[in-house]
Amino acid sequence: MQAYIANLNKRALRIIMAGLVFSLMAVGVVSAEDGSWTTKKNAITGTWSIEKNGDEQVITLSEDFSTKSGPDLKIFLSPMTVAEVTGKTATQGSVLVSELESNKGSQQFVVPANIDLSKYKSILIHCEKYSVLWGGADL
Repeated sequence: MQAYIANLNKRALRIIMAGLVFSLMAVGVVSAEDGSWTTKKNAITGTWSIEKNGDEQVITLSEDFSTKSGPDLKIFLSPMTVAEVTGKTATQGSVLVSELESNKGSQQFVVPANIDLSKYKSILIHCEKYSVLWGGADL
């Protein structure tokens, strides 16, 4: 009987937690999108996520993020999918989020406050100086 009650308590706790997360997402306190990278010129490993916390949207690169180093690497949000983008078109209609801090490890970038993510189809890592698209991920 005790095992049955303990199992019921675990199920109830999972249901309550799922409801809490759903409620927070509904009011915009927490939401998230994540994925892996598509290589264009240079391999990119690890994952990324975009999380919303209140009014702030943050792009996070995972601890295991890694790519080849290069000059002038930047994070962009693009209105095109990764398949549609080339090194020459990567900045067309795109929004610069930030310079890449490092070619390895966890990093966070705050998306400018006036950006509506629903208008963008991908996140890109791009060498702006030489118009070389490292890669990206569709949103």
